[in-house]
Order: sequence, then structure tokens, then C-alpha cells
Amino acid sequence: MLFSETKVANFINRAFEPVWESVRPVPLIRIDFGNGNVITRTLHGNIATYVCTADAQVLDILPGIYTPGTYLNRLRQFSLLAQYVDQGGKQPREARLRDYHHVQAQSLMKYKLPVLLTAEPVGKRAIENRLKKVFLAGRPNEEARSETNETFGLPSTEDLANWKALAEDTRINETVRRQQIHEILGKSGLVRPAAVTKQLYKEVLHADLDDPYLGLGNLLFANYPFPDQTR
Repeated sequence: MLFSETKVANFINRAFEPVWESVRPVPLIRIDFGNGNVITRTLHGNIATYVCTADAQVLDILPGIYTPGTYLNRLRQFSLLAQYVDQGGKQPREARLRDYHHVQAQSLMKYKLPVLLTAEPVGKRAIENRLKKVFLAGRPNEEARSETNETFGLPSTEDLANWKALAEDTRINETVRRQQIHEILGKSGLVRPAAVTKQLYKEVLHADLDDPYLGLGNLLFANYPFPDQTR
């Protein structure tokens, strides 16, 4: 489990104020095989990691589940992003955040890589200028290509297939889905999570929170002989 990884959990507790919120009741599926044999299971849902300002405004979002190494690197980037947005200067923080999302969306569209924030141990003004140069260049940092999960150990043989699926999901999260998120937040600016959650789940994660069957309606009812009795 991603959040049980010691390094991930320690960084979250050290750098952020973690909060867990369920955006809809957990769906249950019950199968009655007869003769008292019944199985009740929860359906796998999806998650999103929001990083917000102290006044609950969304800075950025990670969609779905990640490999631990990439997830931890993105959390480090979010920590720098919070500092970048709030560091002052002539540009308002909302305009600074919109520029960040615009540059990231363009970089993912063109290079399939994010632009990485960097900070150097120099004066405040120099740090501000350095971060601006990174964004205005619009070129991805090659460091993003070399992210690995070596420090978290290799998966066991029986977990290798699941690990490969997780790695592929991480790739899609970091390219297609993250580009969509940057486009959404670039337009919305500073908003509270509730303002973008339904759009995020429907358009990015393909899990419409207003659909009681979570997109499974056609599969569940298409060939059912008594459709009027299913609702």
C-alpha cells in the first residue's frame, strides 16, 4: 500500500497536514450463490491527492495511485510549489499559479515530461528569479526521466505483474491525466477542492460521482431480462 511506505508516510507527516476525505459512500457488491453462500465485497474506487494552501485553495492534484518513488518526488515538488506561489513579489499568487499550470500543460503536451521546480540556497530574490527562469524556459528537467523506485526495493516475483500495471498507471497519470489536471486548474485558478472534484473524477479518472452505478450500468443491465426490476 502506497501510504504505508515509511518514506512516503514520514514525508507527508513532516511536510503537510494530511486529511482523508471520502467523496461518496463506498460501493458494495453482494453476490448470493444460494444455500446461505453470500459474498459481500467493496468495489475498488479511485483516489486523488490534493495539495492545498493553508486557506484550503488547491495548488495541484495527483490522480490515482503511483509507484512510491514517483509519488514521493511529486510530493517534494508540491512542497516547492507551495513556497513558489507564496514567496511574494510583484506577481499575485493566483497569477503565479496559473502560469505554473500553463507551462506544465504545454511541457507535457510537447515533451511528455513535467517542468521541475528547483531551489538554491541563495537569497529570496535570487530564488524567485531562478524559479521564474525554469518556468519561462518551458523545457522539462531531464531529472524527470531518471526517476526510479530503487530505494523502495524491488517487488517480489508474485507481485511483479501488479508492479508493472502500477508502473503503467503511473506513466498515464504523469502524462495524459496530469496534462488534463493542469488545463483544468490553469482555467480555474485558486479554488477549493469541492469546486473541481466532480469534474476531476468524471473527466480525468472516468468515475462520474453522480452516476449511482459508476459507469457500470450498461454492463450490469444490458442483458438483464427484467430491467424494470433492477432500479
